[in-house]
Amino acid sequence: MAGILLVFAAGIGGCLVFRRFRLPAPGVLGSLSFAAALNLAGFYPEFPLRYLVWFSNIVIGTYVGQKVNRTSVRILRDLPVPALTISAGMLAISFAGGGLLYLMSDLSPVTALLGSTAGGISEMALLSMSLGADVASVTLLQVFRLLAAILATPIFCRRWTAWCEGKTQGAPSCSCPLPQEIQDMADDDLPPWRWENRLSARGFAVLAAVALAGGFTGFRLHLPVGILTGAMFAVSIMNLAGKEQPPIPGALRTTAQIGIGITIAGNITADTLRQFTTMAGPVIAITLAMLAASLSLGFLLHRMTGWDYPTCLLSTSLGGLSQMSIISEEMGADPLRVSILQSVRLLTILMVFPLLMTFLFT
Repeated sequence: MAGILLVFAAGIGGCLVFRRFRLPAPGVLGSLSFAAALNLAGFYPEFPLRYLVWFSNIVIGTYVGQKVNRTSVRILRDLPVPALTISAGMLAISFAGGGLLYLMSDLSPVTALLGSTAGGISEMALLSMSLGADVASVTLLQVFRLLAAILATPIFCRRWTAWCEGKTQGAPSCSCPLPQEIQDMADDDLPPWRWENRLSARGFAVLAAVALAGGFTGFRLHLPVGILTGAMFAVSIMNLAGKEQPPIPGALRTTAQIGIGITIAGNITADTLRQFTTMAGPVIAITLAMLAASLSLGFLLHRMTGWDYPTCLLSTSLGGLSQMSIISEEMGADPLRVSILQSVRLLTILMVFPLLMTFLFT
């Protein structure tokens, strides 16, 4: 128990330090940095991280689901073309990165491709087992890609937006605002929250029950990041049905962010770092190239849609669905769009890549 409390203390401390110095995404990156340092020092206790992952995904899914209302549903009609563009772009980036890694390292073709795929860590690890790839190498490459994405994307996003705003001072901002229909949302488009319901224990109990039921359903149906997406869809349906919901407390969202950071830190050990040094050069070079390609895809999305840069860059990030959903709120992006486009991207990869891998290597 003392070890678990130590890890959570490190995560909370990292969040507070990052927030104090105004660093991006303090909940995720601050807790990740401090908990990873604890892990590398050998003080990370053995405890079931899956429960922490489940809790974080339920909270994040609930928060994003509460963003869905009648106005946001009208906006979703504009998403098919961006979703197709992002999915195709991510598949191309994954194949190009895997091909380059195979040419620049001693990895087998299937290991290089699965390690460079912009999919989930656990999903790619399971797929590598079924295809006979090097599971340790695939997991290591996936962890490094995820870390690079969640560290680099928020920093680039903030600096690019600040540069754009400085360059266009006195002129329309380079970061396009949300559509006018969102800015002029009528009261009847908003969920019918009342002050007395915000403090209602019954309201929180109903919301928690719906989110848990949705998360369990998504998990049983094997949806991509099923607990998160299941909770998101269930809460969205309740929201659209006009059922009153209390808003998610900020402290609960921050706790979920810290949970994600601690979970990722559990994969960063001295062994993984030692293994990484044997192929550090090619991996770093290819990861940087993939990050540049994903940023370019974000700029293309901005040109296609006129959405603000944070939303576009986070929607095309190589990071995970839950991580980008959290960071989108910190960066001032639209978490609903980011979550939906990241979900489509992950679903496409999980549907297409196993078929291609099976066809090519079995």
